[in-house]
Amino acid sequence: MPKKHEFTEFERGEIIGLWKGGHSERNISEILDFPKSTIHDTITDYKNSEKISAAPRSGRPPKLAERDVRRIVRIVKKDRQQSLDEITKKFNDGLPSPVCNSIVKHILHSEGYFGRTGKRKPLVSEANRKKRLDWCCERKEWDTEWDSIIWSDESRFLLFQNDAHHWVWRKPHKKYDVNCLIPTVKSGNQGVMVWGCFAKNQLGPLIQVSRSITGLVYINILENHLLPFYNNLENNLQYFFQDDNAPVHRARRVSQWKEDNSVSIIP
Repeated sequence: MPKKHEFTEFERGEIIGLWKGGHSERNISEILDFPKSTIHDTITDYKNSEKISAAPRSGRPPKLAERDVRRIVRIVKKDRQQSLDEITKKFNDGLPSPVCNSIVKHILHSEGYFGRTGKRKPLVSEANRKKRLDWCCERKEWDTEWDSIIWSDESRFLLFQNDAHHWVWRKPHKKYDVNCLIPTVKSGNQGVMVWGCFAKNQLGPLIQVSRSITGLVYINILENHLLPFYNNLENNLQYFFQDDNAPVHRARRVSQWKEDNSVSIIP
């Protein structure tokens, strides 16, 4: 049976904070991506001791000083995709008494860092991340307003894609941190481009786009596929159309077509 991960004091505090806030053990496990059994043990320990910190362990004292542990963690945080050999080599650089990979691996595990397959996500710049967050914050109080949105997007599906695993060092609940993601970009591989849309409880058309999407091609898609779908929706709601800020979506002739056809954009 694998050895249980020893939580840091911060992680234990997260668990206890959520538990005190009324979350169930199952819910805490889903939020933090920790095993439910370990969540249960942590809460039980807290009930018995009323302390966040873990009880002291018996056995041989750690070989490295606390400052060495912090240095290893800093090395990992600078590049999550380093191999264990690379991390150990950087740590040993200039040390009179080098340590082996197993020591560094043990330290990383004790600090909550494990080698995991990185999650693939589209590459998003810092500026666009901020714009997306601002957009969401402005609409965080929306409720029934979402019922009147027509969502749309185009996507390219590759016929042949490199599925090689890229490993990163991360804590169990940090799999979607920006530094732990494997960014993906559009490539020249052979694939199929499609466009689709939907509204609440109703799927719209999904069509294949056989060539690059220009302003005229996009207008043709909206004319022949969006408008018929739009006209068949419930007419007791004022619907708003959503497309992203791709240059072709904001081209002057596209904006003029939307205005001429009374297609309102999401506020």
